[in-house]
Amino acid sequence: MWQTLYDRYSTFMVKRQLTTCGANLRARNVGEIFKGKGAEIHVGNNVLLERKVRLSLGDNARIYIGDNTYLGDFCNLLAVKEIRIGKNCAISWHVLFMDTSSHPLGFRGEVPQTKIAPIVVEDHVWIGCRAVILKGVRVGEGAIIANNAVVTKDVPPRTMVAGNPAKVIKEDVIWE
Repeated sequence: MWQTLYDRYSTFMVKRQLTTCGANLRARNVGEIFKGKGAEIHVGNNVLLERKVRLSLGDNARIYIGDNTYLGDFCNLLAVKEIRIGKNCAISWHVLFMDTSSHPLGFRGEVPQTKIAPIVVEDHVWIGCRAVILKGVRVGEGAIIANNAVVTKDVPPRTMVAGNPAKVIKEDVIWE
C-alpha cells in the first residue's frame, strides 16, 4: 500500500517537471530531475522511470523518451543538447548517457573545446546494465548493447555490440 501511494506521489511530482507527458507514466525518481533555463523533457505513453533515474539538462537542452520505454534503477541522462530515446526500448540499471565531453579537450596545435553532439537511440533497443552511451552516437533500431559496453560510435540496426570501446559481435539479432 505504501509503495503504491509513494509511486503516485512520485509520478505526480515528476509530471510537474515535464514539458509533455503521455498516458500511464510511472516515475519513481522524485527529486532526480535537474533542468537548466529553457530545458524540455518529453515523455511518451506507458513509460516507466524506475528508482533514482536522473535527468540532468543544461540550458535549452532536450530529452525525448518514446512510448513503452523502460529506464531501470539509477540510469543517468546528461543532456547539454539532446538525447532522444525511441519507442519500446528496454534500458537496464546504471546506464549512462552523455551528449558532451564535459570538459574542454584539445591536442597539440588545437584550441581546447567541449565537444557536444546529440544521442539518438532508435526504436526497440535493449541496453544492458552499466553501459555508457557517449556523445554523437546513433543506436540503430533493434540493436542490443551488452552489459558494461562503452559506445563511442554508431551502432548499426539489429546488431549486438560489446566491449570498451563497443564493437559489433553479432549481426541480425532479434529480441523480445
